[in-house]
Amino acid sequence: MSSIQTILDSKHNNYSEISKAFQQKFGFDIVDGHNQNILPTKTGSVIIPFYKDPLILQKNLLALHNQNLPIDFKRNKLEVIIIQDGPLVNTGIIKVFLSKNQLSYSIRYLQLKENHGPAVAMNLGLLFAHNQIAIFLDPDMMVHKNFIRSHLIRHEISDQTIIVGFRKNISRNLFRKKIKALSENSYCLNRPSCKQDFRYKRFVPIEWQDAFINVNRDNFNKMWYPLKESCNFLDFGKGRIIGVWDLPFMFLTCNASVPRKKIIKVGGFDTRFEKNILEDTHLAARLIALGMYVIPNLEATAYHVAHKAPKKQHHEKFKRNFQLYTKFKKENLIYYSENEWREKMKNYFKNKFEIIN
Repeated sequence: MSSIQTILDSKHNNYSEISKAFQQKFGFDIVDGHNQNILPTKTGSVIIPFYKDPLILQKNLLALHNQNLPIDFKRNKLEVIIIQDGPLVNTGIIKVFLSKNQLSYSIRYLQLKENHGPAVAMNLGLLFAHNQIAIFLDPDMMVHKNFIRSHLIRHEISDQTIIVGFRKNISRNLFRKKIKALSENSYCLNRPSCKQDFRYKRFVPIEWQDAFINVNRDNFNKMWYPLKESCNFLDFGKGRIIGVWDLPFMFLTCNASVPRKKIIKVGGFDTRFEKNILEDTHLAARLIALGMYVIPNLEATAYHVAHKAPKKQHHEKFKRNFQLYTKFKKENLIYYSENEWREKMKNYFKNKFEIIN
């Protein structure tokens, strides 16, 4: 049996047939098009793990409440699962918010008893998800009114699609100003530009070389344009490196969607990763090895409320997890039936969480 890396080295990402069929059916481009009059048929489960900032999470939930979708669709075909990754002093903020606001979608609020990191939290969300498409969203992302529709509609043609949205960083102060300027309870900002996202443009400093030790030295101290240089990821397969990134790096669970059953088939998120780095990249590697295609969705660009992390600490943790990512890609792909995976997760999560709502 071939390793994940061997499969990736031979697997292309030419999704042109899916793109062509999408254009013929809906009349707009799969990468950067939209028609708010077309209603998706797929159902969606929005999975939001969070560790802090419950106040920003509230705005996120209101933005989802105000999605430009029929109320019947949101009630019957959309669910939101929030997973609190460990105890918080101010847990009551979310409880009070949910009790005071009648949201237009069903919601499940789960709390892990200890902080485990997003891989564990997202697996718990997947365990409770029921709908066809899992939409992963960070709590500090602020989405526009067509966000959910833009993700779901791109899964209509094929169940082999990994849809990745983009993000634009915004400071907390500017975020507060934008929210204050909105009409009461709307909390849906306009779609921002994707040009700040690293997948659009990113300078790769020489300081990264000690992490990406197998990348050519000429790739550092240089500006890279992954989206453009790969023709919207079409030419980003077969182990190709652009800058320091391979194709799985284009998938971030801050803003992405995948058929739920495909994630379960490859075993969900790998909990061997330390905290919150590269667990999503490794999942993408396994999904691509499964035969799926990574497709950018510029229409799903959203604001990200940025917070500063200590650069040295983050870099050291990235180096450790990148070594794990490289090591794990040498493993064979393991397949699970839904019943097998659910039984495994039920055993794993026994006595680890509680249902708040």
